[in-house]
Amino acid sequence: MSHKVQIYPHNDLFNLAYYQLGVINKKVQDGIEDAVGLDCMSCLISLAFTTEALVNFIGKKRVQRWKERDFYKSKMEKVCAQAGVAFSKHTEPYKTLWELKELRDSIAHGKPVELQTEIKDRDELRKAMECEWDKKLVPDYVNSAYDQVKEFERLLFENCKISVGETITSAVLLPK
Repeated sequence: MSHKVQIYPHNDLFNLAYYQLGVINKKVQDGIEDAVGLDCMSCLISLAFTTEALVNFIGKKRVQRWKERDFYKSKMEKVCAQAGVAFSKHTEPYKTLWELKELRDSIAHGKPVELQTEIKDRDELRKAMECEWDKKLVPDYVNSAYDQVKEFERLLFENCKISVGETITSAVLLPK
């Protein structure tokens, strides 16, 4: 039996982010602080991957001569142009999408930092040891980022005239 199989990872990644966001919000609701920063990091990485997968999905479906290995900004601009909107790193939802991309890159390409510093107390030491992404590892930012990615998805699907049904991983039996 021959089948046409369509695998669209943006759904799985968005479902993963949704699950992680639920864990974060449940911990906040229950007053549990243990590992919330790690949960936030996981969710933000999932959202960054979701965004990339969404861009590749729309690009493959709607952009002629799509190049999946093109630079992120170039791909984003092409997909946004196809959706009839201008990509700008300074306006939402694109500002957050760019922040997610930069966070993902800084984690994926992590470079060691070594420095010598004078400190007066534990707070100063903690500040000296912060990673560039630490300020984003809070539930409020993660919830906002999730909403911005959801808005981006809605905008793309609506403006590119793609129904939700067309975005689902599926297999269809082909006639003989």
